[in-house]
Amino acid sequence: MIDDGSIDTLERPVRGVDNPEKVSQERQSFRVEDAVPEVDAYERVKSTTSVVEEDPTVWDRLRDLLGIAASNARSQLADAFVILKNRGERRTVAVPALPPLLKPQNIAALLIGLCGLAIVFLDHSSPIWARQLPGAYYDLFSMVTNLGESDWVLFPTGLWILAVIFGGWQRLSFRRKMAVSYLTIYGSYLFFVVAASGLLAIVLKWNIGRARPVLFDQTGPLYFDFFAWEAKLSSFPSGHATTAGALIVALALIAPKIRWLLVVVGLWIAGSRVIVGAHYPSDVVAGLVVGGVFSYCCARWMARRRIGFRFGENGSVQPIMDSFSAALCLRSWRAARTDSFSPVKKQSETLRAE
Repeated sequence: MIDDGSIDTLERPVRGVDNPEKVSQERQSFRVEDAVPEVDAYERVKSTTSVVEEDPTVWDRLRDLLGIAASNARSQLADAFVILKNRGERRTVAVPALPPLLKPQNIAALLIGLCGLAIVFLDHSSPIWARQLPGAYYDLFSMVTNLGESDWVLFPTGLWILAVIFGGWQRLSFRRKMAVSYLTIYGSYLFFVVAASGLLAIVLKWNIGRARPVLFDQTGPLYFDFFAWEAKLSSFPSGHATTAGALIVALALIAPKIRWLLVVVGLWIAGSRVIVGAHYPSDVVAGLVVGGVFSYCCARWMARRRIGFRFGENGSVQPIMDSFSAALCLRSWRAARTDSFSPVKKQSETLRAE
């Protein structure tokens, strides 16, 4: 066994090399030359990545916004399901009996009585009377009757509901969050009662098939063609009057201090359908009853669950938000407008920072 010192040093001498210093220099030069391009490549990738992160494309921003909106929608729907899940416990609250006037048999009696009186005493003369009015009356009430359209109620409330569903309102302060919550509850209530009562009126009028006043000279006020499905045979009940009745009751329940102003304005909107020659008085009466009863029944359903409404000591339906709370929420909402707060924009900036 040859002892060359490898046991002590754990190294073997380099064999077959005349100049060890030359080998070490080559190894050192090789390491330096190989390391430089690796650093350059890493810096090149890093700089490219930083440029992409600093300047995102429109599609990247749209994808981020859609992701934020989807996350907010899932959170809002989960909270809504939790609230509705407890409806059984809310039903244990003492619920006053339904007023006698709103029982189904009494509603039917009210419709038959009021519509019968209108048919006997008003329908046969209303088209003749409306034609004898000056043209200025027709022009004025043509503008008034447009307020009975459901579009001006459905579009803003529907857009607000979508904004709340897809917006990130959890970051708001308590007072502002309460304002958004109540606006959403009452906006959803208005949207539902106007849309649902309007659909109910469409189903009734297109299947009952009563002739409109434009056919008064040919058919008279008592011509019915059931399931006709024609525009000229869709007079009973009035869709505009149904919307007016639903809005009168809904807004009167939300803001009871101005209920009589709402009643007067709503009755004029409904009565304008007779002046412009679009409906008979009995059509208007039926629409007001259908829309008003539908709105009140929906408010009672919400009051039983204490969603936006509650029952008073005398059994009446009252809004949970009183005038004092509404004033505080309005003041906070005005302050929020000055802050230029955008929940979606705020979330997007937070995600970019992270």
